[in-house]
Amino acid sequence: MSNDDGRALSYLIAGFGLGTLVGTVIGLLVAPKAGRELRADLAEYGKDYLDKAKDAGREAYERSRERAREAYEEGRRRAGEYSSRIGERLAEVKEHIVEAAQHLGEAAGNEHEADPEG
Repeated sequence: MSNDDGRALSYLIAGFGLGTLVGTVIGLLVAPKAGRELRADLAEYGKDYLDKAKDAGREAYERSRERAREAYEEGRRRAGEYSSRIGERLAEVKEHIVEAAQHLGEAAGNEHEADPEG
């Protein structure tokens, strides 16, 4: 290896070393936070998002609870309507049964009167 080749290799190694040193210094100067500070910030962001998720969950729960209450009330209202309709229909059926019984009684009475042996 010639003297020029050794010198070129020295410059190459020095260039890599200098580049590494400069890159490290620039990285430290540009880095936004130290590792401890960055972890603390990440923990804070995580806590904030957890709180937001809890709030969203509570809101969804309350909305669902309100919708369930509304559905329950609507079901009660409709059940009341159907109950009233059924009561009305039962009253009509009862009337028809009473009328049919009267007609049968009258028919039986007429038949009894028409039969002298009865």
